[in-house]
Amino acid sequence: MFFFRRIRLTLMGACLLLLAEAPTRAQLRPHPAALDDAPRELIQRLQASPFAYFRFINRAWTERVCEAFADVRDPAIVRLHGDAHVEQFAMTNDAWGLDDFDDSTRGPAYVDIVRFLGSIDLAARQRGWARDRDALWDRFLDGYRQSLSNPDYRAPEPEIVRELRKRAPVTPAAYLAWAENRMQPMDAARSKSVLVGMEAVDRLVRPDRPDLAPGYFAVQRAGWLRIGVGSSGIRKVLIRVQGPTSGPDDDVLLEAKEVSNLEGVRCLEKAPSPPAVRVIAGARQLSRLKHDILAVGPTLLIPAATDRAEHWLEWWVSSWEPSYREIGVNDLRSSRDLGDIAFDAGVQLGAGKLISVRQDALSSLDRLEGRLRRETAVWRELRER
Repeated sequence: MFFFRRIRLTLMGACLLLLAEAPTRAQLRPHPAALDDAPRELIQRLQASPFAYFRFINRAWTERVCEAFADVRDPAIVRLHGDAHVEQFAMTNDAWGLDDFDDSTRGPAYVDIVRFLGSIDLAARQRGWARDRDALWDRFLDGYRQSLSNPDYRAPEPEIVRELRKRAPVTPAAYLAWAENRMQPMDAARSKSVLVGMEAVDRLVRPDRPDLAPGYFAVQRAGWLRIGVGSSGIRKVLIRVQGPTSGPDDDVLLEAKEVSNLEGVRCLEKAPSPPAVRVIAGARQLSRLKHDILAVGPTLLIPAATDRAEHWLEWWVSSWEPSYREIGVNDLRSSRDLGDIAFDAGVQLGAGKLISVRQDALSSLDRLEGRLRRETAVWRELRER
């Protein structure tokens, strides 16, 4: 298994991987509070999987990337995915690409680039393809450049997407039953807040969606949702609503999620709009997997607990697609599959840049590419035992 040469992930808390110009400068700084509220199951998952740990420390990772590149003058400022990595690649029956824009905001392009390069390195090591790492990095950067240079370019569908689509689809009844099994109990006050919140979402969404049937947002059932790795510390609620008709077969699942706190990450822009708006903006600008419902949720949806009433607390709401599936590292059959995903993710990130910043982003990549590779090479601190 993989382990950290200088310090292991232990119950004492998560550690921040520091990116450095050379492996000899790499350090690990403890973050003793990172796992204070983590359930035992999550801690065990992080101990067992370096990639899960990588996903868990995104904020700490981004802070270090900001620090490592603090001397870069006039970096290309773009709309970021914010947590771009291999296991953010997902698919539905008719689309594929990077999803999960919880940490989307505006900031230097190198934030997404280093994050994705690091995930390629770790995924390749985990699957025994470490010798292909540099070629896989080339594939990602080739895709990024391709779409920056040619906004109309469309990458071919990855073969792994076609392969996974051959698996038997889930029936609507089984899908809804699976979702309800993941709803954890809420007290009466919180359940009432969900009802009130959905009424507010209805009022917010309906002016732009007059096609939605009356009663679309009527709550059938709701519960706390405790899934995810990087978002494990963020409160989430899964809500089953009436949908297009009063019949149960076309009920719709909505996820209401607390917005992540990015305050204090110094190279990211502080948005003047409410925090949840940055998530919606990122999804609309960068995503290929479209949500039928995507909206900022009112704060009253789930009242903040007295010990968590930070001023940045807001929520956003998105619909779930029954055919949605994330492609995990273990789904990849070969380094070619990883390369296809890396190329396509690069294309998506490049294509999502506004015309006004494309040339700046391309010039920045050309100027910094060698350094981006060197900084990310801290993953050499990981080795097999």
